[in-house]
Amino acid sequence: MEQGSVPARGERLMATFTDYEYAHHSMVCSGCSCLCDDVSYYVKDGRVVRTLNLCEVGMKQLRSCTAEDRLLPMSPRSFKECVHESLGLLSAHRPVLILGPDSVDEAAIMASLQMAQALEAMWLPWAFTGMRRFFDQVTQFGWATALLDEVRDQADLVCFWGADPLVTHHRHLSRYSFFARGRYTERGSSDRNLAAVARHTTVIEPLCQQFFVVPSHEDLDLIKVLNNPLHSSGPDHRDVPLLVKALQKASYIAVFVDPENMSDEALCALFEWSASVNNKGHTRFVILPLWAAGANIAGFTQISMECVGTGWGYDFSGGPMIHPSNSTWENLSDKVGSVLMVESGSEGANRTQLPEPLIGKPLVVINPFKEAAVNAADVVIPAALSGIENDGIFYRADGLPMKTRKIRGIIDGGYPSVDEILKGILMEWSSWPR
Repeated sequence: MEQGSVPARGERLMATFTDYEYAHHSMVCSGCSCLCDDVSYYVKDGRVVRTLNLCEVGMKQLRSCTAEDRLLPMSPRSFKECVHESLGLLSAHRPVLILGPDSVDEAAIMASLQMAQALEAMWLPWAFTGMRRFFDQVTQFGWATALLDEVRDQADLVCFWGADPLVTHHRHLSRYSFFARGRYTERGSSDRNLAAVARHTTVIEPLCQQFFVVPSHEDLDLIKVLNNPLHSSGPDHRDVPLLVKALQKASYIAVFVDPENMSDEALCALFEWSASVNNKGHTRFVILPLWAAGANIAGFTQISMECVGTGWGYDFSGGPMIHPSNSTWENLSDKVGSVLMVESGSEGANRTQLPEPLIGKPLVVINPFKEAAVNAADVVIPAALSGIENDGIFYRADGLPMKTRKIRGIIDGGYPSVDEILKGILMEWSSWPR
């Protein structure tokens, strides 16, 4: 190109992109259970200097790689000493609760399960209370589920019940549930109806055609009137007739629900409603959980179902499992002697606070950040960030397995993976004096 001439567009792009040492495309982000697979990272001098299609949650997780409050990796000797201290603490305060493996990759979840079996521990995800109640309904009525791609392509009515994706899953609306342009939704949001039921005003409200602020004790009445408007009386709300009309016109209804924000009666009524609609055969009605939990909550559910026969974990300590209707951290706390928190994620990507009834229990944390839970921990073991600093398998919210890849070219901090840490503790436990 001659000096002073204007470069063609393709030449400008080539000059821009050759400034990077590594360019990774079609990467899977493990910031939440959406597991967006269209993310690009551009790396220079060991740092990610540009991204495409990364939301705020994913960006927080990425920035955690170089966060100032990150703990330094341990030397082999320090790691071994830390493992000894952890086992001493956990064995002296049993039964142990292994909490939060829903935020790490499949290999780490399996390692946490093996550890729970060896230590005769309780093995539970963050969303334990809601999952128990949700799967109780699934057992009775069957799980009317679907792939997110099917919802994207076919749903003409989407409702978020007790969940706000703009708070927990930032790209959910644009990829799957509202703005998404699927095979049968070429007009995007203009050819589907969006509704939401919440406890208070939320971020998603301005996007909704119908929005309800409903106290938990009125959930059941709203479901009844939506299911049978001629023979039921529900909340006196101007949007009720509009939503009833939209439901009657819909051929595919998708409800995304956070069970922790619904009463047992309302959750049961929602499943009954779905079953009655699907049995008629004219309309498809699917219910998908939208957990405010770890990015691999669906992976935890898959492994839990396959290995122990429940979707919410297991109690290997020999005590009876709490009935779903009484699934609370308060009821569980009396059984817990100590807690091993398995987590590898930044604040904003995963939960970092212990449930209040467990605060004060002896605590071992696998987490590389100086957060509240870490500051209160007795032992902290720094770990690599699952899905960013190591390869792994995560399961999308609808159960579809996705492979995350390490971002090649970033500075290797020398942190072991959560899987390696748990296997190291388990190996030491095999020779631990009983």
